[in-house]
Formats: sequence, C-alpha cells, structure tokens
Amino acid sequence: MVDKMNLEEWIRPKIRTLNAYESKSIPNCVRLDANENPLSWPQGMIEQLLGSSLAFNRYPDGGAQELKQALSGYTGVPGEGILTGNGSDELIQLLMTTFGGENRAVVVHPPTFSMYGAAARVTGTDVLEIPLLLTEDGRDFRLDVEGILKAAAQSQVHMIVLCNPNNPTGTLFPREEILRIVAESGKIVVVDEAYGEFSGESVVDQIPHCPNLLVMKTFSKLFAMAALRLGYLLGQPSMIEALNRARQPFNVNSFSQKAGAIALNYVEDFAEQGRTLTAELEKIVEALTAFASVKVFATRANFVLFQPEDPDRVYQELIEKGFLIRNMGNLPVVGKALRLSVGLPEDNERLMKALREILK
Repeated sequence: MVDKMNLEEWIRPKIRTLNAYESKSIPNCVRLDANENPLSWPQGMIEQLLGSSLAFNRYPDGGAQELKQALSGYTGVPGEGILTGNGSDELIQLLMTTFGGENRAVVVHPPTFSMYGAAARVTGTDVLEIPLLLTEDGRDFRLDVEGILKAAAQSQVHMIVLCNPNNPTGTLFPREEILRIVAESGKIVVVDEAYGEFSGESVVDQIPHCPNLLVMKTFSKLFAMAALRLGYLLGQPSMIEALNRARQPFNVNSFSQKAGAIALNYVEDFAEQGRTLTAELEKIVEALTAFASVKVFATRANFVLFQPEDPDRVYQELIEKGFLIRNMGNLPVVGKALRLSVGLPEDNERLMKALREILK
C-alpha cells in the first residue's frame, strides 16, 4: 500500500504549470463579467423550443444534421463545411489536438482569449506569442502582421489563431490584414468570430477561396445561449473532415442542437437585441471617457476594456456596490485593466451611477 503519494510527479510537466480557468460567482451581484447577452430569448423561440419533441433517452444526432442545415442557411456554408461543438472551448481543444501537439506550435497575439494558450499547452503544443501593437493614441490595437508572418514561417508552426473582434480588447482588425495572413502564411489560420455579430464583419465569405481558413463562431454571445454551450467551425469540407476524426461522438446534446436550429429562425430579433446592446455600450463608453483619469480602449464587441488609475480598487468597490466585472490582471501590452460587459439598460444606469461615485 502507498502511504504517501506526490501527485505532482504524476502530472504531465506541461500541465503542472497551468492554472484552472476561473469564473467567479458572487451572490447578489449583477454579472457584467462574461460578455453574455443579458436580454431574454424571443417569446416565440421559447414556445417553439419547449414545444419540441426531444427523445432524452436517446443519444443526440452525432452529425447535428438539423442544426447544420440551419447553420448552412445562416452562413452560406454547405453542411459538409460545418462542425458543431460543445462551446468554442471544445472546438479550440479539438483544433489543438488535430493540428498541434508535440514539436508543433501555434501563433497567437496577446492579449487575447486565454483558452488558446491553455488548450495548446494541454496538448503539448508550443505557443509563439506575437503581441499586439498599440496605436499612436494608445487607445486601440493593431496586429503585428509582419511579426505574425515571420513567426509563421518557422517549420514547427502549423496554425495561427486570430480573434476578431478580439477578446479582451474589443479590437476589430482590418479584413485585408487578416486575409493577407491567410494568403501569405501558408499555415492553417483560425479566425475566432465569437463577437462577429456585434461588429457586423466576417471573413466567412472567403472560405471557398481559402483552403487553409477556418472561422469559429458561437451561440454564446449575441444568441444568448451561453448556458447551452454551442459553438461551430466553418471551413472547406476537407478541413472539417480532418477535425471530425478527433471529435468525440455525440459531443453536442439534443437540447442545444434544437435550440440552435430554432434560434436561427429569429435572427432579426437577435440582431435588434444586438443594436440595443451596442447603443447601451456606447453610453457606457461615453460615461467612462468623461473621466480624465480613465483610459478607454476602442471596441467593436459587447464589452469594453478600460484602465482606471487603480483597477483593483475600482473592481472591489464595484463588487461592494453589487456589480461583478472582469479584473483582467496584468495584461501583455496593456498592464492592469478591467473589462466590462454591457448589461440590461436599467443595470447599466445603476452601473454608471456607481462608477461616477467611485471615480469622482
């Protein structure tokens, strides 16, 4: 019998240094930390979903055919060019499993979504970081296109991940720069458009012309389905077939598949919600910009990154006033900063009042 075991010795070396992803939940706080759509589903969608006949005693459709058909109509991509996943997180892991691994590398542009690096390290994939560049006014970011292309030229690099609009900065990168990286890198380029519905821009239309392009999207943001964990990848059929080889069977449950298919009958309703949230975010950005001591970064998503003089104090005082936002800690290029998601109109009003009291 083993009396004592050093668990750390059993863990793979690249896992030992990882920290688990932390999502805070504080009772009695308005949650403005996760970039969700706080508005309710359209009533017709709720009624249609709850009236659906689902066989919960049966495995889901492993091919998600109904959902893919609906997605094909929404995106213009044929069903064989669509792969559904248990949220974008599973798809990121699947990308690293399929195209990454030992002695391979992925290029990312910090600050960006932390799960790219985490999934890479879990799969033994090296991460090459080409940081974003600040614009001259210090309030926006741009891709280091030359740096990304130089890194991509290394033989161990098999994939580049571009987040557009970028989380956590909110930056929308120029379409021509993304397509230049796709055309000149010679590597697989994944464009994460989780917030694409808010920016109104996409490179999905370029998939037929770019065999190395994959576009990742989600139902968690504009479509208000974060709890149901539903994302999807779009690409040429050969790329999707390769990813399917490593996909877990029945990876998307029946309820989420049905909800996603029905949600796409209400695209205009959700688009109207997007316009409402964008207008609300503009009010928040205007209020923050009024403070000389606060740096506010440009955004084309449903959140804003900002830097007060003492981010930790502002974060804690907002919690005390009943608002949970995201303390981003010490970000590359940026330094200490806070990220704030747009909420319900009444919550946004109370939030701005709280910020005026804290930042006065």
